[in-house]
Amino acid sequence: MYIIQKKNYLLLLITLLINFQLKAQVLPLTRTDSGRVLQYQSQYDNFLSANNYKEASRMMNEIGFIYWNYNQYKRAISFYEKSLKLNINIENRNGTAMIHNNLGMLYADTEDYEKALYHFTQTLAARRSQKEPYSIISSLINRSVAYNNIKKYNLSINDLQEALNLARELNDIKQMASTYAMLSETYEKLGNVDESLKYFTLYKTFYDELKKKEVKKIASDLESESLKKQLAESIAKTKELELEKNEIKLKENGKALLSEKQKNINLYQDLTNAEMIVGLQKRDLLLEKVNAEVAEAKNLVLEKEKSYVYIIAGIITFFVLIVATIVYLNSRKIKVQNQQLHQQNLAIAAQKEQLTISNDVKNKIFSIIAHDLRGPIASLQSFFEIIEEDYYDEIPEDLKDILSQLKSGNAQISTILDNLLNWAKTQMSELKPKIQEVNVFDLVDENIKLLQRLAEGKEISIINEIPTDLKASSDLEMTKIVFRNLIQNAIKFTKKKGIIKVQINPNTDTEKVEVVVIDSGVGMSEEKVNTLFNLKSNKSTYGTNNEKGTGLGLVLCNDFIKICGGKLKVASELNIGTTITVTLNKKHDA
Repeated sequence: MYIIQKKNYLLLLITLLINFQLKAQVLPLTRTDSGRVLQYQSQYDNFLSANNYKEASRMMNEIGFIYWNYNQYKRAISFYEKSLKLNINIENRNGTAMIHNNLGMLYADTEDYEKALYHFTQTLAARRSQKEPYSIISSLINRSVAYNNIKKYNLSINDLQEALNLARELNDIKQMASTYAMLSETYEKLGNVDESLKYFTLYKTFYDELKKKEVKKIASDLESESLKKQLAESIAKTKELELEKNEIKLKENGKALLSEKQKNINLYQDLTNAEMIVGLQKRDLLLEKVNAEVAEAKNLVLEKEKSYVYIIAGIITFFVLIVATIVYLNSRKIKVQNQQLHQQNLAIAAQKEQLTISNDVKNKIFSIIAHDLRGPIASLQSFFEIIEEDYYDEIPEDLKDILSQLKSGNAQISTILDNLLNWAKTQMSELKPKIQEVNVFDLVDENIKLLQRLAEGKEISIINEIPTDLKASSDLEMTKIVFRNLIQNAIKFTKKKGIIKVQINPNTDTEKVEVVVIDSGVGMSEEKVNTLFNLKSNKSTYGTNNEKGTGLGLVLCNDFIKICGGKLKVASELNIGTTITVTLNKKHDA
């Protein structure tokens, strides 16, 4: 029912759409209007020089209106803006409200609905202050159109309800019908079909009532014209009767005075009767001619109406053909684009498969290299420890330093290989975290003891300030590797006789544990900190004793902590030191 009712207004909407398209076309000014613009501009300059701002504003309005008629909206807006400033300066509230309204409609024509909303709001405020109900209704409806176009439908409905209440108070059927139509459209856009149908039904009822009133008015006007015509004919007939009476009197007087000339009078009467018959015949011919002209005029009107219908039908057909052509061309373009996209997707899929294969090969090579080198290096480290424990006193002093350097270098290589192997495992998704409860103090203390000799070589103090009973939920081996890398990095970048502290952050969430590794090393710039976890941009740097690295350590730590459900945060300042915060879960997840 709702759809069928709306179909009755389809032709009207199409016609309005065509008119809108024609209106939207920017047109050049005619020679006459170009002359008017120059004339108004000259008058504006004169009024402005004479400080007659009201008349100067009127000239700007005239020019803006001309450009508006030719759909040159931007120029029209510029002149109305000038007029607005003048009206504000002279505190012309009515003029200001009218110009705000015009600017709102112009910005709506340019589809800049935010600016249109601003100007309609200013208009509404002015009309409220002036207490003009009809102007308030118009301003509310205009603002609701702007709200609809920026999809603020609830605000639009509020304005329309207020406009409807005012229209009801004024008993203005036309305004009520307009408001019902806008409410129906707004609820439809909002997706509320029931409310939209309700207001559409009200709109149609009021619209039909308006049409009936217009028909009655036209009938009344026609009836009034008919009465006027009858009155004129009655007056004319009365005059004819008076003339006939006068003729009769004259004839009677003639008989009394000229009885002897009776024959001549009879002849005269015969002639008069003949003349009257001829006059009647002439009148009949004139009436026939008039009727014929009226019929011809009606036919011309009908022909014009038919020609208008043909023109409108032609325009609609033309636009339908244009739309169909555009749709067809777009469909062809989309089809070609889809084919190109399909080809690109196939190419991307092939590249992805090739990259996956290459990445797998790379990861396997890393894993094999790490495994093959790990055994000899571990053996070499054991050899150095045996010499140092059993034969250290027998070694000459000059070889002791060399032995210490070799052992330190071998330990660094061992760490690098461990990191490389673990990183390769993370890339191949082989590592699965085994979450359990771990003692953070024991874990940190074990790594400090492991790296104690490396720290003593640089006379660095490592202080473990972690509470002995602190527990966290994490993978034990992964967390060991993380703290080993963090403490080893701190040793690497801390100068001789420096200090490294491992402590907790007391202001931590009850569900989290924050372990902080603080060193008094060389620190890093903000740019360097931002690239630490990016393997492509993070380049390894030498330590304070020229210790080498791969740049994998912190990348690996970040990956491991994420796998365990925690996070890593780095803060550093050049020549002051670095603070690395490791956040772990406090409770073990069931």
